[in-house]
Amino acid sequence: MASKLLTIAEIAKQLEIPESTVRFYRDRFEPFIPFVGEGRKKRYLPDAAEVLRFIAESFKRNDTATEIEDALSRAFPRTIEFQDETAVTTAAAQQQQLSIPSEQIHMLFTQFTAAMQTMADQKQEIGELRKQIADLQDERTHQLERSKRLDEAMSSILEVRKEIAAIREQENRPWWKKIFR
Repeated sequence: MASKLLTIAEIAKQLEIPESTVRFYRDRFEPFIPFVGEGRKKRYLPDAAEVLRFIAESFKRNDTATEIEDALSRAFPRTIEFQDETAVTTAAAQQQQLSIPSEQIHMLFTQFTAAMQTMADQKQEIGELRKQIADLQDERTHQLERSKRLDEAMSSILEVRKEIAAIREQENRPWWKKIFR
């Protein structure tokens, strides 16, 4: 069946979609549907079923026609029509379209490489941020220890001040209170 040309009715049956729906998809996204011949003699390559399946699934996901067309342009080659078209010239035109996906693959690899570089940069930055956080946590720990020591020192100073005040109070008492307590 891989080399057999199909009619719209056969594709609709294969995809289990109403024929009218398949015709709508074909008319709306015609440049992406590979075919041979014209008019009532128009037949579709087996790849057309995959394109139409992709379109149907995209509509089920509530994608817009523009989104579907963008996705199709990335995933499938476009069909080019010639005035004196025969099965051989159509097949040759579609084979020439195979170079477009390789350009797209190159573009995807370029984007993938850029994304990987960005991820590596972000990973390095995350490592640096983690180190800074650890340093800040260490500094905070030291500051808490210093604060605790300062609190202890302040408490000691207050106790000493109280003792000094008590001693001064005893010294400032009149002489007769010192003797007779």
